[in-house]
Amino acid sequence: INSLVDQIHENSNGESKKATGAAANNVDLYQVNCTYYDALGKDDFAYLVARAIQFFSPGIPQVYYGGLLAAHNDMALLAKTNVGRDINRPYLSAAMVKEAVEKPVVKGLMQLIRLRNESDAFNGVFDVSYINNVFVLSWKNGNHAASLNVNFSTMDATIHTLDNGEESVLSINSLLA
Repeated sequence: INSLVDQIHENSNGESKKATGAAANNVDLYQVNCTYYDALGKDDFAYLVARAIQFFSPGIPQVYYGGLLAAHNDMALLAKTNVGRDINRPYLSAAMVKEAVEKPVVKGLMQLIRLRNESDAFNGVFDVSYINNVFVLSWKNGNHAASLNVNFSTMDATIHTLDNGEESVLSINSLLA
């Protein structure tokens, strides 16, 4: 766990460290405070892969507004309140939201959300496998199927869908175009 926390601190250029543990007024000294986007080093591809894994996992995925908009750590708010959790709870103006929804990473995330919400495959049977550095999360419901394939050797990720006999393949990278 310490390695993971250290990596988040590194990815966020030390910003998360300023909001974590005894550094700020935190109820839980072991909670790492950082936006999801900054915790992944502001890497659009890594962010969409992480969110795709979340959306292909069983349960109801939850995305906070900051995550939906790939928000950055709000260091000014943290400095003002000294409350660690405020780093990932920015106050956004309408103009900031309008700008954020135009970012390719946010548009890609919206596509992932639509897929999860609209595909009948996710009402079916879930399966997971990890073979030869390829992680596969898949769902099947009658003639509807969806799978996320993440190859950690090549750092490639694709989504395969089947809807009433119509197959589709979508690269996570293409969501950023």
